[in-house]
Amino acid sequence: MNRVITYILGLAACIGAGVQPVFAQVNLKAGYSIGLVSDKGLNSVIDQFNSKQPYTNGFNHLSWVHGVEVGLRFKTDIHAFELNYQGGYQRIKAKGDTNGGTEPYTDKLRISVNSAGLGYNITGEVFGMGAEAQYQWYQTRVELTQEARDFNHVQNMWALKVYCMFTLHGQNSIDAQLQPYYILPFDHYDLEPLSQFLNNEPGPAGERWTRIGISMLFYNGRK
Repeated sequence: MNRVITYILGLAACIGAGVQPVFAQVNLKAGYSIGLVSDKGLNSVIDQFNSKQPYTNGFNHLSWVHGVEVGLRFKTDIHAFELNYQGGYQRIKAKGDTNGGTEPYTDKLRISVNSAGLGYNITGEVFGMGAEAQYQWYQTRVELTQEARDFNHVQNMWALKVYCMFTLHGQNSIDAQLQPYYILPFDHYDLEPLSQFLNNEPGPAGERWTRIGISMLFYNGRK
């Protein structure tokens, strides 16, 4: 993930160096994002696995992800282009005991949804709207104490993000911005590899991991 962020910022810096005569502003942005996501098929795979384990507390369902959002904005007047990285992560735990409760253990399911995007937005003093094409990669990792091997699977797809912007202008060189967003992936999450690992059965039909969420972002630089 850190390598991807470095590539995005490096590319943005190169573009910014070439377009500064045209674009009046080049701003760095950073912040935090949280979004709601649910997949009935994934929840079914988790429930089926829980039913076969002697857990004292089984895995919960995936319902939300959160993570950092960073990028660069190239702005002139009310128009802006942005290069963006958005991360979403969730760690789900299950707890159990062995040897009559004398050896507690924790199993982990780690899910991350990362994206690199190029977007365009138009904004006034306070309100604006935008859209972004995203290249997404989903990583699912499972760490089971009783298993000799772990599970690590990555799948990729494209998505479209649309969002609104509400800007609070700071007195110095930093503005704060709230961005409610909706993300629509162009493909379904493939449950087959995870289901085979956990339950040795074909996975149910996957769903698109659409997300509704909000980002809290800070922009710095010339205004």
